[in-house]
Amino acid sequence: MKNLKIPNTPKTPGINFNSSSGNFSISGISVPENSKGFYEPIITWLKEYVKFPRESTKIEFKLSYVNTSSLQFIYDLLMLLDGLNCDSSKVSVDWFHLEEDIDMQEMGEDFREAINVEFNFFTVENV
Repeated sequence: MKNLKIPNTPKTPGINFNSSSGNFSISGISVPENSKGFYEPIITWLKEYVKFPRESTKIEFKLSYVNTSSLQFIYDLLMLLDGLNCDSSKVSVDWFHLEEDIDMQEMGEDFREAINVEFNFFTVENV
């Protein structure tokens, strides 16, 4: 399976999903004009990955802003990964946010409550 790499733009996050290592990252800002058009290929790729996942999968979120239309797609990504979390495959989420960005912190906390995977929070100076 090929890795998925999408460079960030002023309106879309950078995507770096490495199928060999099981390390994924989403970073930047997520305010695409067409959230479905942007996230649909990512969801499709992830659906293929979950068929033959690595023993350990880690996804890092380093987002500075997420619009409302992107939230559902991020939730969908997390739900796909939540389905992997079992005895044979472990999933963890690292959620990075600025110390003063309570909204992003609370968004991560809401996602943590919705899924059953290890969820780690990191306060950083830059995302």
